[in-house]
Amino acid sequence: MSAEPDTTVAARRRADEMYAQDAACRDLGIAIDQVAEGHAVGRMQITAAMANSHGVAHGGYLFLLADTTFSYACATRGATLAQAAHIVFLRPASVGDELIAEAAERTRFGRAGLYDVTVRRADGTPIAEFRGESQSVPDNFFRAPSAY
Repeated sequence: MSAEPDTTVAARRRADEMYAQDAACRDLGIAIDQVAEGHAVGRMQITAAMANSHGVAHGGYLFLLADTTFSYACATRGATLAQAAHIVFLRPASVGDELIAEAAERTRFGRAGLYDVTVRRADGTPIAEFRGESQSVPDNFFRAPSAY
């Protein structure tokens, strides 16, 4: 049985450190099931509190799950910020649905990266497609006084 590559171990450690500080994920029940360099899988169950006036999942929660999973995939490369994001809602999610988001790095260029995230129901039905652009920042960026 082979050991996990050092990059996967480092990615998991970084994800665990992030998750410990991520109250939004914990409060909404978002779990980060898998993480590897440039890749992450997140999961969330739609609750009644997440339903909109039509009785289906509010798009903001779908975006949040996709954006969160994107964030964890980016963070495997170091400190990273979202620069831009876009989502296409393909079909509604219902209360009780378990959603799984899978983020994959498509390319990196300079300090920027491009990631795609597919959000599916647990049965594999696609619910949304998300594309995020990332920007790498120094590791101390979040602790240093902001220049902005």
